[in-house]
Amino acid sequence: MSDKITKDAFELLNSEFANHDLEQENARNLENLRKRQQMQQQAKVTYVPQEDFFDEDGVSSEGNGCIGTALRIFLILLLAGTIAWLVFMPAGSLNELWQKITPEIESAVSWVTGFFTGADEHFPSESPSDPVGSDDGDFSPDDPEEFPDNDDSLTSQVPDNAVPDDNENAATDADQPADTGDSPYSVTVYRPSQLVIVYDAAGSPVRIFSCSSGKAATPTRLGDYAIRAKYRWRFMVGNCYTQYASSFSSGYLFHSIPYGKKNAGTMSNSSYDKLGNPASSGCIRLCFRDSKWIYDNCPVGTKVRVIDEKAPAGSVPEIIPERIKDSAHIGWDPTDDSPDSPYNK
Repeated sequence: MSDKITKDAFELLNSEFANHDLEQENARNLENLRKRQQMQQQAKVTYVPQEDFFDEDGVSSEGNGCIGTALRIFLILLLAGTIAWLVFMPAGSLNELWQKITPEIESAVSWVTGFFTGADEHFPSESPSDPVGSDDGDFSPDDPEEFPDNDDSLTSQVPDNAVPDDNENAATDADQPADTGDSPYSVTVYRPSQLVIVYDAAGSPVRIFSCSSGKAATPTRLGDYAIRAKYRWRFMVGNCYTQYASSFSSGYLFHSIPYGKKNAGTMSNSSYDKLGNPASSGCIRLCFRDSKWIYDNCPVGTKVRVIDEKAPAGSVPEIIPERIKDSAHIGWDPTDDSPDSPYNK
């Protein structure tokens, strides 16, 4: 009997232990389940769905970042290359580039100005090979005498009919297109000496002229050319005119000192005083007398050479008279042979 009671008590005790172990295991399982749920909740907060990497068009945002980075790198390299080119490029290259594009800019500005002002005579009929926009003017008011027509006291001294504005003197296309025969002369421009020497067929000098070639920033182009067109009056860049212009290359001419108007009494006085020194935008400036001689005696086809050499020893230019600086003579070229010139009265 006692054995049965003992056995029952032992089984009851084992059952209680078993229940206790089960409860602990269940508690552990519940704790593990709670932790997993916690981890899942945290994962949902930090997880970024794959589609968030794409925009509305399905383009990967990560890809856009790569493209943007590549573009920035390209722009940086381009800027660095440009800076390196400007620093290490050959001397004068930038100046040459600017010289090539400047005439085009000036031509466009002049054309637009003439179109809106209706100044047809400012834009004569041009051959495509000789655009008016590339001609040399460089007419600026750098002294009180530069624009005598701006001063009423001075313009009263200049007759309005000093140079008649008729068809003969109008700024037109080449005035002598028929001069295509052989020339008895050749012309050489010696840039360092600022001299123009005309040679005969035997190579002997016939005339020696003082000139103003292009300034350092706008030098006269070196090379071998030929006179190809002539203009009695020529409208130039800078809203000025020149007389007796002989074109030997696109944008390069022999011509007189610039004038403020198509009127022989409006010459740029300071430009005349600079003869013998570089002063132009590339053309060869001469006094009235010398530009007219080339115009009259060197036909179309005359060979022209521009060189960076000094003139032969003993080359003495013809004298250029000094200006008389009173109100009656201001604005006139002393070598002008016009009967209206105060120098001839």
